[in-house]
Amino acid sequence: MPVSWAVLRQAEAERGEATRDAAVTVYVLQMSSGEEIGLSRVLAGRRHDELLRQWRQYRGEMERANVPSKLETVGPIDVEDQGDERATVTAQVHAIWWNEQANLSGTAHPRRFETRCDAGGWRVWAADLPPWCGVHVRADACR
Repeated sequence: MPVSWAVLRQAEAERGEATRDAAVTVYVLQMSSGEEIGLSRVLAGRRHDELLRQWRQYRGEMERANVPSKLETVGPIDVEDQGDERATVTAQVHAIWWNEQANLSGTAHPRRFETRCDAGGWRVWAADLPPWCGVHVRADACR
């Protein structure tokens, strides 16, 4: 494999997403799966460490509930252009849980994101997430 091909692919992978809602979709999908691979490309460079720490803490809450779960967006994602290559993106997200007997689907709650065009692609600059424990699951389930 030529080195130039690998460098080009790495640059493409770090470019961010083509649209504001695509950056948010990747963030929610990675939160749902618990997989960090692919997350960094949608986190704003200057806020990367802070956003990754927030993401990991939230995933920790999800895992502490000790029930298999995932997140899913419901309905259209609302994008409000703020100008100057910034946008507020709101996605309605609900939790889905399962066990041997049943699958359950929770109430959707809004998640608001500030996105910015950064290094040629759209990235998450800030994430306002409702608490997992006490909103998506009973608070006592997280003990």
